[in-house]
Amino acid sequence: MTRSEPFVGRAGAAADLRAWLAAAAGGTGAVVLVGGPAGIGKTRLAEAVTGPAAVWGRCVDDPGAPPLWPWRRVLQALPEVGAEVSRALAELDGRAGTDLVAARFRFVALAADALVAAAEPAGLVVVLEDVHWADEASLRLLRHLAGEIRRSRLAVVATYRDTGPSGALFEALPELLGRPGTESLRLEPLTEPDVRAYLAEVGRAGVDAVDALRRSGGNPLYLKAVARSSAAGDGEAELRHLVRTTVAGLATGPRELLAIASVLGEEVDAHVVAEVAGRPVPEVVVALDRAVRAGVLLPADAGSRRFAHAVVRDGIYADLDQGVREELHARTAAALEHRAEPGVVAGHWLRSAPTPGTLARAAEWAETAARDATHALAFTEAARFLALALDCRRRAGPRDGFAALLVDLATAEYRAGRFARSFGHAREAAALTPDPALVAAAALVVRDTSAPDLLPGMAALTESALAALGPDADPAVRAKLLAQSAAVTADYGRATEAVKAADEAMELAELSGDQEARLDAVRARLKIRPFELPLAERLRLGALAVALGGTGRPLVALWGHKWRLDAAFEVGTVAVVDTELAAIAALAATTRLPLVRWHELRLRASVAAYRGAFAEARAQNRLAGELAAAELAEDRSAAGMSFAFAQQLADVVGDPAELPDGYDELLAIAPPLPITIISRPLCALLGGRRDEARAAYDALRPRLRDPDFLGQAPGIAPNLLPLLETFEDVETAEWLAARLAGAPPVGSGGAGTFCSDCSSGWTARLAALLGRHAEAVSRFEEAIAWDTRLGARPYVVHNRVRLATVLATLGELQRAETLARQAAEEARRLGMPGWLRDATALLDRLRHEGDPLTGREREVATLVAGALSNRQIAHRLVLSERTVESHVRSVLAKLGLANRTEVAAWAQRRGLTPDRTRTPPR
Repeated sequence: MTRSEPFVGRAGAAADLRAWLAAAAGGTGAVVLVGGPAGIGKTRLAEAVTGPAAVWGRCVDDPGAPPLWPWRRVLQALPEVGAEVSRALAELDGRAGTDLVAARFRFVALAADALVAAAEPAGLVVVLEDVHWADEASLRLLRHLAGEIRRSRLAVVATYRDTGPSGALFEALPELLGRPGTESLRLEPLTEPDVRAYLAEVGRAGVDAVDALRRSGGNPLYLKAVARSSAAGDGEAELRHLVRTTVAGLATGPRELLAIASVLGEEVDAHVVAEVAGRPVPEVVVALDRAVRAGVLLPADAGSRRFAHAVVRDGIYADLDQGVREELHARTAAALEHRAEPGVVAGHWLRSAPTPGTLARAAEWAETAARDATHALAFTEAARFLALALDCRRRAGPRDGFAALLVDLATAEYRAGRFARSFGHAREAAALTPDPALVAAAALVVRDTSAPDLLPGMAALTESALAALGPDADPAVRAKLLAQSAAVTADYGRATEAVKAADEAMELAELSGDQEARLDAVRARLKIRPFELPLAERLRLGALAVALGGTGRPLVALWGHKWRLDAAFEVGTVAVVDTELAAIAALAATTRLPLVRWHELRLRASVAAYRGAFAEARAQNRLAGELAAAELAEDRSAAGMSFAFAQQLADVVGDPAELPDGYDELLAIAPPLPITIISRPLCALLGGRRDEARAAYDALRPRLRDPDFLGQAPGIAPNLLPLLETFEDVETAEWLAARLAGAPPVGSGGAGTFCSDCSSGWTARLAALLGRHAEAVSRFEEAIAWDTRLGARPYVVHNRVRLATVLATLGELQRAETLARQAAEEARRLGMPGWLRDATALLDRLRHEGDPLTGREREVATLVAGALSNRQIAHRLVLSERTVESHVRSVLAKLGLANRTEVAAWAQRRGLTPDRTRTPPR
């Protein structure tokens, strides 16, 4: 792209851009965002610096524009890239369900990889204009590139208006600017010297530069018009007047065609203009060429032109009377129905006169555009088109098919990660339709989420759907609804009710033979009763889910791997834990589905912490939190999991600094689920606020005996234990010990949030609190064996300290001291400050209790252990031999020992070693 317009006042920006392009050519690519108001010269800068080899794409201000419009233009200019991406997209078409989300991410990744590959070996520069009008799918690809581009020879220069921030770009801009491959420039208005230089180059040196700067505001587009005209005024009114002045030099025919062109958009196709105008194509071509010579249009691709600047088109369009504008849109829509993208057609029908007929046409085309967007994996765009169709049908009057359209919209929004909006439309659909099947479909749109804000509505909608269907409905549909009801009820802590619904769902699913219904029922059962189903059955169901997931349902495969991983933790098979975690990582890599990647990160953080790799655990937890905020923002429970992990980590390492800022506030507004209620006093206790923790725990105690409250959640018991121990709640400890008695041993649980200690550790702590010391010793020994075998190094530290404490109570000081010393050494290696402090304090206490000697007596005992005689000791310590004899007698009496040999053995056990660098006298 070339232009003869002067290029002034951009030396610094041009130098920066050239430097980034040069770095890209050398192997350090970048996405360069060039921002500024309309007409400031963003495109002119890109033209001046990038050169003729750059590939250009342009976003357009049209609600009907198809997804990925600017990238399509780029890919068309790069046939080898376009072909590869087209093959990838065709490969992914026709899939249904949640796998479309995975396909979208795979498509984005493949497109990015193809662009990066096209930049080898000579480099590639892509320019995207007017990104403020970009659709969400285009921005997703741009964001992905910004994360990968640094290690390539690709440079992407994206221009955008930064005035009036709104739309998809400005929601994505903070994240985009934070990517490692993003650079940014903002173009400021021209200065007075710049204006003087411009006027001189265009032969308008006689124009007052100060006045021209004032009237143009330093905007090059305004300045160009000011230089050609003596019009007064400023702001938008002046711009429109300047545009009128420019257009006024054209004959009536070209002006009328420019009006049609402004309705078409920035891109002007002569054949479409001719059809709308009802004129011969050659006549239209001649007229448009006159507009090119007048500077209103610019040549573009063969057979087409474009407006010299968006504000020129905006000015012409704004001058049209409303009736004229609506008529032109209707004629344009009719002309484009056989040649344009459905979304473009829908947009023109929408902007025509709002009669029932035109609104119906707009809705039809918008629905077609939504289907196309779904096939292109652009779920946000599909939702936008469906919302447009919905609005048109609402305004048109008759509401036939309205509820079904709402379900389609809800489904698109759910796939796009907009859970709250999706559920709102699903609920509206259910309220509008008398059809029980459609009510059921609406109730099953939003699933697999524990978002607190949505749970009450999901429960009510599922109940309504079940009532509408009745007991004799399709067993597969009823099974899915009952599984949904069971999962939501379990999230509320009503375990008994949830178990009943889950069991009925399983019976109906087996009866129906529907695999999807069967898996929904299995998930509900395992959510409520993770340990009650036999281990062999859970492994079988996990394998079944993995196999079924291989047919194109990655979330099904994910749950299968998670069930198997949980079972492996339960029985202590470390190799299977690693195998299943690797399988989940592979699933995340191949599908690029955010939810799968989030679960992988959560599990990696949990397993790393369980094994004592705390730095890695913190890093994985941070990544999971960032992913949840970026891709799963409408499910607050996803972000809350990172906070919950941090709380558990604070307890495991014994450091309240691990608690994240704002956790108390988050717990205060969280719904009253059992795990949340228990977390409140636990968080206060970890933060050193004992009185607050006591008050919250006292309020909690009456609810603990409710079987629905404690349920089967693996996180409840281990979170209760610190509270029971701190507040010496023997009564509740007896009740909990009875509840856990007879349960099969569990190696660990709760890996989705934070791997717990083994169940032997839980029962050992309860026995210690209840004064059952012999039982506590046995249980702690079992726990240490479990944890050692599973590689749970932090829990080995915990249980060694606790076992040492019990042994000290029983008077087994030597063994207690050994355990405390081992725990202190391991806590120091792993970085567990609280437990190092506890182990060290216990060691000091044990040494004091196990060593009643004075300092001088300890010196004498140490030298006795070194086989020195009393005379040698007296010489070493500068004492009389009689005094030494007195100290030896005192040592024997205090320690209850019979002779010097036993003193030597005692000193050796305590690590007391004499200084052998000094030779005693004979």
